[in-house]
Amino acid sequence: MRIRNRLASLAVPAFALLVSTFAAAQPTLDRARELLRAGNAKAAYDELAPMQAQLSGQAEFDYLLGVAALDSGRIDEAVIAFERVLAVMPNHAGARMDLARAYYAAGSFDLAAAAFVKLRESNPPPAAQEAIARYLDAIEARKPQTRAGWAGYSELGLGWDSNITAVPTDFGAAAQQSFNLIGIDPTGNSVKRDAPFAQGALGLEYSRPFAAGWSGFAGGEARGRTYHREHDFDSGQGEVHAGASRNNGPDQYRFAGSYFAYFQEGEAPGEPKPTNNRTMAGVSADWRRALTPRTQVGAAILANRVKFTDNPVENFDQVLVSVSWLHSLERKGVPLIYLAAFASNDRAPNEIIPGEDVTKSKRLYGARAYLQYSVSPKLNLFSGVALIHRRDTDAFARSTTVQDGRDNFVEAALGAAWQFREKCAVRVQWLYSRNASNIDIYDFNRNEVSSTVRCDIF
Repeated sequence: MRIRNRLASLAVPAFALLVSTFAAAQPTLDRARELLRAGNAKAAYDELAPMQAQLSGQAEFDYLLGVAALDSGRIDEAVIAFERVLAVMPNHAGARMDLARAYYAAGSFDLAAAAFVKLRESNPPPAAQEAIARYLDAIEARKPQTRAGWAGYSELGLGWDSNITAVPTDFGAAAQQSFNLIGIDPTGNSVKRDAPFAQGALGLEYSRPFAAGWSGFAGGEARGRTYHREHDFDSGQGEVHAGASRNNGPDQYRFAGSYFAYFQEGEAPGEPKPTNNRTMAGVSADWRRALTPRTQVGAAILANRVKFTDNPVENFDQVLVSVSWLHSLERKGVPLIYLAAFASNDRAPNEIIPGEDVTKSKRLYGARAYLQYSVSPKLNLFSGVALIHRRDTDAFARSTTVQDGRDNFVEAALGAAWQFREKCAVRVQWLYSRNASNIDIYDFNRNEVSSTVRCDIF
């Protein structure tokens, strides 16, 4: 009895001290909540971290600390904090969800998948279900990086193209403005054509993991399109690639080499008839970092050599650099936002007229944006826009009347994707493109409407 009374006498002041400490810390917790709502996770972590010695083990504090650590890239600390929450509150839905996100960010995909599946079985709200489905899909897509095996897909689609050859509506007026040629009627590739089309694709890739997060991969893709009554413009293309990638926690690296070939007969005059065939060989290096489970940044550099089989004046060597930002919001519809910017220097090695030191070299500057919204776990709406500015390096490179060639290309897409089976989805899309050039012969607009069914093979 005396021991029990003594323990009680010690417990009461200890509890009182804990309560007073937590009460004194309440303003700090409130500030951390506000900072997290404002998206400033680093500042929230800086507020909470000094209080760990006093408040670790308190579910409210540990949860805020875990969220702040996770969203500021301190993955290991986040895992520990969420595990402390669940040790005292096993049914804390937020901690269970965020612990699964932390496992995903750390690259522990098996643990993350198990945690997400368990969450899904608890019948969470629709927004959480959409987020869980997104994570599980991402984990499934990354499985080839952790085990040897094949991945592949097949596609079939139908559509309509309003301007197959991407030419201006009034070719005669454009030829006069661009080259001071009067009375020119369009022929061959210069005729504006529209037609329905059918298309298909097949892609395969084999990957094999090695030590220290490295894996190797090799694969290829084949695509084809055929137009109704415009078979000279049927096209085929093939691509092969190989390389290595590395997963290092939040960082992903990918190094690859590739070769691409495009085939299209076209209707250009001449004997032998020149085609629109071209090839491209290149190498690339890509880096991506998960700042948080919802935010990713990246950078890439590519070097390509492009050759036109029957028109070597168009050949060019390209160096392209890009940066990107990807962010998803864990709210209704799980909106996903992707932004990218890029620039390239395209050096043409062949002179248009030998001895005149004028080539079709150019510089490109561009930006892309993409937005996705989930109506349900199996139905996504999407839209995208791209802006590209082209500036010719040499004077009078594409026109005899316009000295400095400049183009502004805009492309906009709108569509929906419905996953009607576990490994199959149908995508309906409208694509609009417009090239506004100060050289009229390169000025055009184009609409393309298509519906495509894609199925994963493995």
